[in-house]
Amino acid sequence: MAERRITQPKNRIETIDVLIGFALVGILHAHIIIWYTGAALPSEIYAKYTGFADGIAMGIFGGLVFGKFFSVFSFLFGLSFYLHFSKSKQKNDFPAVYIWRLFLLFLIGIVHHIFWRGDILAIYAVLGMLLILFRKLPPRVLLVIALVFVINLPTHIYDLFIADTPNSEMGLPMEEEAEAYYALVKNADLLRVLEGNWNSWPAKIEYQLKSGRLFMTFGFFLLGFYAGCIRIFTEIKRNISKFSSWNKTSGRISLILLLTGYLIYWAGLVSLPEIKIVPEYKWIMGFLFDIYNAGLTIFYITAVVILFNMKVFNKILKPLGFMGRMALTNYLAQTVFGLIIFYQFGFGLFDKTSLGLNMLFVGVIFYLQLNFSKWWLARYSQGPVEWLWRSLTYFRSSPIRNRQHEGQPISME
Repeated sequence: MAERRITQPKNRIETIDVLIGFALVGILHAHIIIWYTGAALPSEIYAKYTGFADGIAMGIFGGLVFGKFFSVFSFLFGLSFYLHFSKSKQKNDFPAVYIWRLFLLFLIGIVHHIFWRGDILAIYAVLGMLLILFRKLPPRVLLVIALVFVINLPTHIYDLFIADTPNSEMGLPMEEEAEAYYALVKNADLLRVLEGNWNSWPAKIEYQLKSGRLFMTFGFFLLGFYAGCIRIFTEIKRNISKFSSWNKTSGRISLILLLTGYLIYWAGLVSLPEIKIVPEYKWIMGFLFDIYNAGLTIFYITAVVILFNMKVFNKILKPLGFMGRMALTNYLAQTVFGLIIFYQFGFGLFDKTSLGLNMLFVGVIFYLQLNFSKWWLARYSQGPVEWLWRSLTYFRSSPIRNRQHEGQPISME
C-alpha cells in the first residue's frame, strides 16, 4: 500500500501553520517546566532545584519563554480574525457566525479552565468579541493602538500616577494565592481540583487586570489584525525585506534589554528565581520587561517567517505546520499530559521532578504531539476538536475523512 502523504490545503497559509506550531512548542515549555501549574507557587518552590541543568532550564524559561509565546499565539489569533473577515465580508454570515464561533470557544475554555486554571481560550473568546469593534479602523490607527497595548502602557501609566506605591518588594503575581494553590495541586484529588479551579475565577480576572495581561493580549490581537490588513502574510515573498527589517530592529531592542536585565541582576537589584525586585526600581523594571517581551515576540515571529522561507531551514520547520493545523487539539492535549504527569490524581510528580528533568518531558511530549499530528492529518482533514468546533458552528457534521487514492497524496481540501 502506498505511503500516506499530507498535502497543504489551498485555503491555508503554511507559514502561519508553522508559526502556530512554534507557538505551541513554546507554550508547552512554559507550562511543563513549572509542573503545569496555572497560577503562582510559593517563591521557595521555584528555588527548590539549583543544579546546573536546572539553572539552564530556569534561564531559558525566564529570559526566552515566559510571557513571550502567549503573545505569539495572540498575534496569530488576531491574524486569523482578519483572514476569517476577509473570506466572509462578501457574505451575510459575518459577524454572526464569528460571534457564535467565539461563544463555542468560550464554552470550551470554561470546561478547560475547570480542569486547569491557566486556560486562555475563554479570555481569547471574550477579547475576540471586542476585536469586532476595531475591525474597520484604518491600519495605521490599529498599529498605534496595538503598540500602546503590547508594551502594557496603560497599566504602567496607571501604576505610576494613580495606584498606591507599594512599600514592599515586588514579588510574583497572585502571590497571596500561592500557598493555597500549592496545597491544592500537591494534595488534592480530581474533584477538589475541579472545585478549586472553578472558584479561582476572581483571582484569575484580578491578575489579568492588575498585570495588564488583558491589554497585552488584545494588543497582539490588533497587531495580528494589522498584519492581515497590510497583507504581509499573503504576499510573504514580496514582503520578506519588511520581515528582515522588523527582525533586526526587534532583535536589537531585545538584546539591549536582555543585557540590561543581566546587569541589573548582577547589581543585586533583582533576585532570581523568586523574582524579587526592590521597590524603588519596580516600575521601570516592569516596564522594560514588558517592552522586552513585546520585542522578543516580534523577533520570534519574523525570524520564523524568514527561516521558513529559506530552503535550508524549510524542511526543519515544516513539520511544525502539522501541529499548527491541529492547534486547538494539541493545546488541550498538553493539559491532559500535564495533569497526568504532575497532579495527584495522575503520577503525582508535582515538585518532585527537577526543572532539568521537566525539559526532557517537554521533548517527549513535543515528539508525541508532532508524530500524532502527522498520523492524524494523513487520515483526516482536521483535528478532532477542530472538527467538533466547526460542526457545532454550522450545525452540521463537517466532513473529516480524507479521500484516499492509492499512490496519490491525500487531499486536504
